[in-house]
Amino acid sequence: MRTWLGSSAASCCLLTAALPAAAQQSDSIWACVDEQGHKVFQNVGNGRGCRRIDGLIATVPGTSPASPQASPGAGAAGRGVSPANFPRVDRDVQRLRDADRHRILEDELRVEQDRLARLREDFNNGAPRLVGEETAASATYRERVQRLLEDIQRSEGSIASLRRELTPPRF
Repeated sequence: MRTWLGSSAASCCLLTAALPAAAQQSDSIWACVDEQGHKVFQNVGNGRGCRRIDGLIATVPGTSPASPQASPGAGAAGRGVSPANFPRVDRDVQRLRDADRHRILEDELRVEQDRLARLREDFNNGAPRLVGEETAASATYRERVQRLLEDIQRSEGSIASLRRELTPPRF
């Protein structure tokens, strides 16, 4: 006589053995060629011109940019990514804007360097002067020392950022 437990255990074993095969089938990648001749990658191979790809795909192919010689009339408008009706800035106007930006960044750098010098002077190598009723062991003194240290770190970060902005780009 067969018990329900015995048939259930057998069914469970069959199902467990079939699961990896089903999971592998759903992870398939198919390379298909559509009516226009374009290669399409999909997870279902439905139709003619599809073949299953086994193994891992390390890269996904992209479209290659068209060469300037291939398209007629690819002059100055074809070089950039801006549309033809996008407003353009005159070269001399842009140079003036860049010079103003550079001057503003240099001013900000100078102000931040002065601020850092004052903060370091106040910090006094980790032993700032006591103010008012403070003692070296008081909580207010420790908080002030911590604030000074954080301000110094913030100022150093700002100076590093400003210097990066002032460095000409490398192409």
